[in-house]
Amino acid sequence: MTGVFLRTHLPLLTLLFVLAGCGDPIGASCDFSGSGFTASDNCRYRCLEHRSIDCPDATVLKGPKICSGSMQCDPGGCPDGQVCYHVADPFDKESYCLPAGICGPMSAGELAVWEATSRAKAEELIGQWQAKKQKRQQTRPMPTVEAERLTD
Repeated sequence: MTGVFLRTHLPLLTLLFVLAGCGDPIGASCDFSGSGFTASDNCRYRCLEHRSIDCPDATVLKGPKICSGSMQCDPGGCPDGQVCYHVADPFDKESYCLPAGICGPMSAGELAVWEATSRAKAEELIGQWQAKKQKRQQTRPMPTVEAERLTD
């Protein structure tokens, strides 16, 4: 039974493993094609064409049009020559490995501070959004029994 399964499904499994590694690597030039659900890019992970990167020197790289490295990284979790950058977005936790020199030359210590700072900034924005959301929910009038009776 196992031999028949492997013989019939091995080509499909091989194709899936090959395709999983497809796409351009970190730092490669990229472009989006299509739009909406049909949008695609040439990157293995994510094309940063529609993202901004806040560099430690306060410059902002808008839409750098390069491929990111792996996603959902943690500080210190990217391979050598890469840095884990957390996107400052109040709604989503989003992070990518980026080429370490994307904002110019930095020492290992400066890169570590940048990783920690970008993560702290992203977590702060998410915390602020969640606090506003909770405050809005608390200020909504609670339905009363009388109001429920009138709407029935």
